[in-house]
Amino acid sequence: MQQYKCLALPGWLNDAEIMKGLMAQLDKALASVIKFEYLDPSYDVSKSISQLPSHIQVPQGAGSNLLKYLQETLYRWGDIHLDHSQDIANLRAKIINDPTIVGVVGFSHGTLLVTELGQLAHTDQELKKRLKFFMAFSCHGIKAKKEIYSQKRLITIPTIQSLGTRDPLELESLIQSSEFLNPVIIYTDSTHRVPIFSFEQLKKIQKFVQSALEQPKL
Repeated sequence: MQQYKCLALPGWLNDAEIMKGLMAQLDKALASVIKFEYLDPSYDVSKSISQLPSHIQVPQGAGSNLLKYLQETLYRWGDIHLDHSQDIANLRAKIINDPTIVGVVGFSHGTLLVTELGQLAHTDQELKKRLKFFMAFSCHGIKAKKEIYSQKRLITIPTIQSLGTRDPLELESLIQSSEFLNPVIIYTDSTHRVPIFSFEQLKKIQKFVQSALEQPKL
């Protein structure tokens, strides 16, 4: 039996390994239903400190340790101006070229790409046919400098989203949920992270994914 895949998009300062650790509980719970493919953000700041986004600066007198940390650990989606159009193009190509990819999950900054893929699916019928579901954990809270889509429409791809009561971006996450048509929302007491879900919540997520996979595409 063919196993479908879901792309997992890390958040700000994260990479594939960190995302894999955050998703460990879900990965295990959904192992019989879906396989997660963890992606590194496309821009590796370790190549040059000059790649830091234009609105982030190293504080004066911060010292070499902070500079070394920034040079070695910063990863992000979006170029120096946080334009994500190339990321979206790369993700679209990956989804189209691999028929086993049917979903995308994003954490924090990664949820921005989830919503932009959802917007693109309105005009890209091939992409729309491939994507069966989205998952979004903790809103990105990032305001990109360049608007990729001037008019937003409700995202119709089935989506499940978590809202954490201790997340400093809880309000932003609630606002983000309005971008989706009838999203399934799971409330937790989590901070800004992929939540640790209860047994009942895991069952709800399993049911959501299974239902999305069984739903025929029009």
